[in-house]
Amino acid sequence: MQEVRNAPPAYRRRLSRWEGRRSVATGAIFFLYVLMLGGVSIRLYRKPVYSMDSIQYMGNALLMEETDMVQIHRRVYAEVRRWVPKVEREGLLGESPGAPGDQTKSRQGRAASASRFAEFLPLFAIRPLYNQTLWLASKSGLGLVRSGILISVGSYFLIGILLFFWIGQHTSRVFTFAVSILLMISPPLVILGRETTPDALATLIAFAALYLIFEKRRFAPGVALLLASIFFRTDFVVLAGPTILACWWERRIDLWKAGVLAVVAVASVLCINHFAGDYGIRMLYYRAFVTTPIAPGEMVARFSFRDYVSAFRAGITLVANSFFLPFLLLGTIGAISGRIRVLFAVAVAYVCLHFLILPSWEERYFGLFYLSMGVCAAAAAERLRGTQAICPEAAEWG
Repeated sequence: MQEVRNAPPAYRRRLSRWEGRRSVATGAIFFLYVLMLGGVSIRLYRKPVYSMDSIQYMGNALLMEETDMVQIHRRVYAEVRRWVPKVEREGLLGESPGAPGDQTKSRQGRAASASRFAEFLPLFAIRPLYNQTLWLASKSGLGLVRSGILISVGSYFLIGILLFFWIGQHTSRVFTFAVSILLMISPPLVILGRETTPDALATLIAFAALYLIFEKRRFAPGVALLLASIFFRTDFVVLAGPTILACWWERRIDLWKAGVLAVVAVASVLCINHFAGDYGIRMLYYRAFVTTPIAPGEMVARFSFRDYVSAFRAGITLVANSFFLPFLLLGTIGAISGRIRVLFAVAVAYVCLHFLILPSWEERYFGLFYLSMGVCAAAAAERLRGTQAICPEAAEWG
C-alpha cells in the first residue's frame, strides 16, 4: 500500500481506472449470476415437487391458530384440491394407479378421516420453526400450498447468493460465477428448491452457520444459527457435534463450553421430540424402511437390529448410485487448503453420522454436504492456480 502511495501520479491514475473497470466488471458478473439464478428459481416455483410430507406440515402450521382437527383437515385438503395439479393431486390423495398398497391406503385414510390425519401430525411437528414459518408465510394471502413452494424456492435462491459470496472469498469473480451456477443447477441442489419440505430452508440456515463459523470466524452468531437449524430439521444435531468439536480442536472454544453446547444441541432434540409427541425412532425406521403406516398412533412399530443391517446394506447401494462419490472426490481436493480442510472434515462427519443413524439416502437430506464440497473444491482449485498479481500495471511498476 505504501508503494502505491509513492508511485508516480500517472501510475496512480491508471491504477484507479483499472480498479474502476474491475468494479464494474465484478458488478456485471454478479448481476448476470443473480439473473440466471432467478430464472432457475422461477422455473422451480412453476414446477415444484409436491411432497406428501407437506400435507402434514400444513396441518401443523394451522395448529398455530386452530385446534379443531376437523376444520384443519378440511382446510388442508381444500388447498390441496385447489392448488395441486391433477396428476400430483391424485398421488397425494391415494388415487394414483399402481402405487404401493399400504401407501395408497394410508393416503386415502388421511384424506377421508380427520382422526387418521391427526395421527400423522406428531411425526412432522418435530420441525417447529419451519411449521411456524409456513404459517406466517400463509398469512400473506398465498395460502399454505404456495407458501411452502415459495419458502423452498426462496431458500434455494438465497443459498445460491451465499454460495457465490463464499466461493468469491477464495476465487476470481469469473471462476466464482462458473462454479456457483454449475453447483446450483446440479440435481442434488435443484431438488432442494423443488421439494415442498423444510430441507431448503434448514439447509440455508445451517450453511449460513458454517459460513460465519469457518469463513468469517464469527463464532457466536454462527453457533446461534447452528443451534437454530435444529429447530428447522432435528437431524442437524449431527452437524452441531462435529462443528463444535472442530472449534474446540482449533482452540476457539474451551472444552467445557464445547460440552455445554453439545448438551444444548442434544437437549433441543429431546425437547422437540417430547413436546411434538413423536412416536420414537422405531417408528421413524418403520416408515423409512418397512412401509407407510396406516394408523401410526394405534400401532407399536417393530424394527430389529437385523432389519437395520439390511437397511444399511441397501443404503450403501443407494449411496454408490448417488452424487455422493463424485462430490466427495471434488471436496477431497480441498483438503490441501488449511482453512477449508476443517469444513471438509465437518461435512464428511455430518454425512457419516447421519447415515449411521438413518441409513437412508435421499439427496435433499445432504444438500449441505454438496454445497460444502463445492466450496472446498473451488477454494483448492484457485489455490492450485497460484497467487496472481493484483493488476498488470502493478506488476510492471513493481
